[in-house]
Amino acid sequence: MNKKHLKIIALISILGICIGFLHFLIVEKVDTFFTIFQIYFFNYIVTITSVLIVFFINLKFKDKVGFVFMSLGILKMMISVFFLMPLINSNFENKVPDVLNFFFCYFLFLTLESLIAIRQLNKI
Repeated sequence: MNKKHLKIIALISILGICIGFLHFLIVEKVDTFFTIFQIYFFNYIVTITSVLIVFFINLKFKDKVGFVFMSLGILKMMISVFFLMPLINSNFENKVPDVLNFFFCYFLFLTLESLIAIRQLNKI
């Protein structure tokens, strides 16, 4: 991994922390099943793993980056369903704030991940 990769991971980390903190301040009074920290931590780990795999594939198989990115996106969606399964199966009264919190964070990290993949694809 080179300095560019570390800068990108640092950027994802800083943006995730800053936006997560702002998100927490906005919804701290809302009763939710998952904490904002749990949601952001899950999405952060999945995104960093996905980005590292895209970097590795870009080094070894430049022509496969797009395919791998799309495959990881599908895998990320399936993993997200498993993450949300305790909420889905619970008797928690108001599930809407949790779902909105999760998908706001999910799409935030997906946008960052997409921008990184596009940059990697443009280098081919």
